[in-house]
Amino acid sequence: MHGAVSVLLRRAPVLLFAMALLLAGFAGGLYVERHEVFPHALLSAAYKTFVAAVEAPPLRTGTRRFRRYWKFVDLPPRQAASRRFEFIGNDRLTDPILVPGGRGHFREYCPDHAGCLAVEYTGRGEVRHAWPHRPDELEKWLEKEEFAADFPYERAIGFSFLHDVEVKRISKYANGDLLAVFQFRRTHPYGGGVARIDRIGKPVWYRPDYSHHQPHLIDGEVALVPGMRHGRPIDTEIVPGREGARIRMSCPQWRHDLVNVIDPAGGLLRETSVFDAILQSPYASLLIQAAPCDPTHVNSVHLLGADAAGP
Repeated sequence: MHGAVSVLLRRAPVLLFAMALLLAGFAGGLYVERHEVFPHALLSAAYKTFVAAVEAPPLRTGTRRFRRYWKFVDLPPRQAASRRFEFIGNDRLTDPILVPGGRGHFREYCPDHAGCLAVEYTGRGEVRHAWPHRPDELEKWLEKEEFAADFPYERAIGFSFLHDVEVKRISKYANGDLLAVFQFRRTHPYGGGVARIDRIGKPVWYRPDYSHHQPHLIDGEVALVPGMRHGRPIDTEIVPGREGARIRMSCPQWRHDLVNVIDPAGGLLRETSVFDAILQSPYASLLIQAAPCDPTHVNSVHLLGADAAGP
């Protein structure tokens, strides 16, 4: 024992120096990531290249499988903005094109911000309007609202609105404001809520209510938005009508999908449970094949007429 202690004491300076180097490297890595200084761009490009190589679809050649990239364009970055669209022949679109963005997207149109939340183009590919992406304004709004009790988030260490808020889908109000749905990285749940954003990028209102994926606007005013709640246990017996079979669906913590109807001022007009609606319908037997903890998995909401199912 005495010999081991002696060896440890002799090597203590080296061990402490190595630990100091590791700690300094970790702190330096955090600083580079948060402040995006050198070599952040180089490391970010290397990481994206690695992800693209790993996640690209496989290319089969005989009995061997190779992974490949989708496509690379030999185009200088400074020319990308003027070459975003390729028109074939003389065809032009009559309706404008609304393209979602986010952090780092369309920086040439929103140089004073983190990027553009969205850009609207004419049918000829010309910019009509660009909405700045201002996640700092979302964070300020969140501090004013009282959603925390009903919609708590578990956030990983280092979470920030600047780096971890992603624009998922957008729609446009009749007056030019945007309905924007966000998703968070490194949080649980991942649904980042829904906001009405004016033409200069400031939130008219913001609901951090676990909204997610694709919303839909009715007449450019009332919003239909997929939402969810977590943590509510489920223990339900499903009895399909004609088959007469029974199934018990149990899950201690599940994703309860909702359809939220939100008025132009951000007020909740109605909340509808998708699961309960199916369970009370003639189609309850479809839930037999569903995943117990994610039985409906709603990604989009659209308004249908009374004759949508046909005759």
